[in-house]
Amino acid sequence: MTTEVYSCKDGQALKEGKLDYADDITTREEAEPDAKRRCQRDITIKKVAYYKVTPDGKFRMFYSYTNPVCKPAAAKVDVAKPGIKTRQRKQPEPGFWEKIAGALGFRS
Repeated sequence: MTTEVYSCKDGQALKEGKLDYADDITTREEAEPDAKRRCQRDITIKKVAYYKVTPDGKFRMFYSYTNPVCKPAAAKVDVAKPGIKTRQRKQPEPGFWEKIAGALGFRS
């Protein structure tokens, strides 16, 4: 028998979270300190759940821990937001001879 450990962030479904396997955690008493340690290492973890999985594929949750001091992950900054101004590169103005050639109809 093995144990699946799901760690999810705030707003994330449990099955979408990070999956770890732990053969040494089989009881509630072993799972509780492990869950607290995981949440202490990564304060963005909202919930940790422990499932026992049998060789024939059956599973059962035996412990769940919700982090009381969860901090939401920092939002990613989108560089292309409309409120952010970026410098536009100006096209170089044509020189004297380029203006003359353009006026006479000679383009290169």
